[in-house]
Amino acid sequence: MSVNKPLFYNQITALSRETHSDLAFDNATGYRFAQDTNSVPICVSEFSAASRLYPIVFVLQNNEVAPIAVLGTQPKKNVWVDEQGHWLGDYVPAYVRRYPFISVRTSEHESTLCIDAASDKLNVNQEGTTLFDKEGEQSEFLKQRFQLAEAYETEMLRNKRLSSFLLEHNLLEPAQLNEKTENVKTVLSGFMVVSRARLEALDKEVIAELHQEGALELIYQHLFSLECFNSLAKKCSESNEVLAEGAA
Repeated sequence: MSVNKPLFYNQITALSRETHSDLAFDNATGYRFAQDTNSVPICVSEFSAASRLYPIVFVLQNNEVAPIAVLGTQPKKNVWVDEQGHWLGDYVPAYVRRYPFISVRTSEHESTLCIDAASDKLNVNQEGTTLFDKEGEQSEFLKQRFQLAEAYETEMLRNKRLSSFLLEHNLLEPAQLNEKTENVKTVLSGFMVVSRARLEALDKEVIAELHQEGALELIYQHLFSLECFNSLAKKCSESNEVLAEGAA
């Protein structure tokens, strides 16, 4: 399980009205592009909504930990997208919603809106919603997409803040998803979860700091979300109960 590269994106290209004035967005394929992944990155602002449906766990990435939403217990299988490309859950993660757009930072204070030029959601046949109007200005649809892409990148800073807290206080432990059968079978591994024992052992001053910074609520939302592993396993047509537990 990894989020080391921009998942879904194959040909990131800067969007410009000179080059892409005739480009349109067509959502006919829905979320089919997300059918072959069992996890996606997630922002801390999404924890509350996402934790009701998806287990939220952490993976190590560039000496930081990044939160991800687990969408399936089998490799390359997202149980929340059907054959028609419909998302079956009430909440679609922002990482998925922003595709095929992405904001790429070009300097400390500037960023550029880019697209996945290889996406089947984009076409030059004027099918769907046009990205630029007749005057060559951004359409309202494109402005909204740019705002979503920018907001997502801003949220990454909050993710880094949570990551620093978890690492500073050594709250994470390796975990794996096991079937609760007579012969234990590991279903999913390579992720980390917050150790309840380590959390409960923290000094009151540290707990107060985590609460003040909003990290404590996020931690409990993460722990609450782990209960979703059982419902996820049932959606994967696995008959046995599963349990996320420390692998150490």
